[in-house]
This record gives sequence, structure tokens and C-alpha cells, in this order.
Amino acid sequence: MGFLWWRKDKPKGISSAHRARLADKDVRKAVDGYRRFRHHFEADRAFYGRLSASQEPNLLWIGCSDSRVVPNIITNADPGSLFVVRNIANIVPPAGSGDSSVGAAIEYAVLHLGIDDIVVCGHTNCGGVKAIQEGLPGPEVHLHSWVRHSSVPKQMSALEATKRNIRAQRDNLLTYDVVRERAEKGALNVHEWLYDMDEGEILAYDAETDRWRHLAGGD
Repeated sequence: MGFLWWRKDKPKGISSAHRARLADKDVRKAVDGYRRFRHHFEADRAFYGRLSASQEPNLLWIGCSDSRVVPNIITNADPGSLFVVRNIANIVPPAGSGDSSVGAAIEYAVLHLGIDDIVVCGHTNCGGVKAIQEGLPGPEVHLHSWVRHSSVPKQMSALEATKRNIRAQRDNLLTYDVVRERAEKGALNVHEWLYDMDEGEILAYDAETDRWRHLAGGD
């Protein structure tokens, strides 16, 4: 029966190769998840209908691609609430560095969506930060090129290196005119957050005291 075991109305003309790809156990997990999403979609068509017309996200989230660190889950945010950029080690290449992907998202978020809060969120146990610190042993050309956009001292602990990397990306954000000019006028805020995967907590950097504090208070 292949991947269509859950379909009563099996469409005609599906190739055996396509059928085999979708029968892969990892893909089937995604298909099962999609089926559950379809139930949610049908149950809340009005909400998704509004989303299809326009988006009004509250903030730009620049985070890591790590599969364990999902911004909408961590912040309990509905679809449409976050404009998200995710990459290895939550890096923001400096303006003019030759990489336009992150810069394009920044400009779109600020100039077209009117976002005035940008979060740079790193996380503990980050393999990308480890690569920045220790380098890469293999021939990963694109990874080598990417991690060169950041640097942290090798002698730092993993936690301190992660914090340093987050702060470095905040500095890189300010190399973009659209961010710096608005930040200087108080019209845009940049937030530096650290997600602790072991505790499920977010720490936020407080520039006035040079301390990382629990986002939800308590310290």
C-alpha cells in the first residue's frame, strides 16, 4: 500500500518512485504531522484565512537552525507572530560582507513589515559555536565560509562562547543602516537572548548591568 495507506481515495498516476520516497519512515512522520495540521486548519479556517491575506509579525527572530530550538514553541507564538531567520549559530553577517540572505530578511522585516524589535537568540550546546571556536576538520566549504562571519576565543567555556557569539551578532546587526539609524532614534530595539536547553529557560542580556537575567524575571 506504500505511503498511501491512510488514503481511501488513492489518486491515479502516482509513480512507484514517488510512492517509495513518501513511504520513507522519516517522510511518513512529516505526512502524519501534516494530516494533523489539516484537522487544525479546518477547525480554524477563519484564523488561517486572515493569515493568508497579510502578516503582521511582532518581531524578527534570528536564531539557530538547530532542530531542538524552535522559536514558535519556545515563545508559544501563533503562526504570523514571528518573522524568522534561522541559520548555523544564529549568525548575522556584517553589512557588505557579500552574504545578502540575512540582510534581505532584516530589510524586509523593518522596512516592509514595520517590525521594531529584533531578537538574536542563541542556545546552549550549540554545534555551530563549537565550530566557530574549534574549526571544522572536514572539507565543508560552505560551513567554513559561514562560521568565519563570527569569532570567539578558543579558551572560553562553551557557555561564555555562546554568549559572546550572541553579542557579536548584535554588533553585526548595527552595521545595517536600517537597524542602526532606527536604534539610535529609539525606534527599534535589539534583544540578546540565550535559550538554555537543559532548563527550558531564556536568559536576556542586560546591557546596563552587563548581566544575563532570566527573561521571565526572578533574579
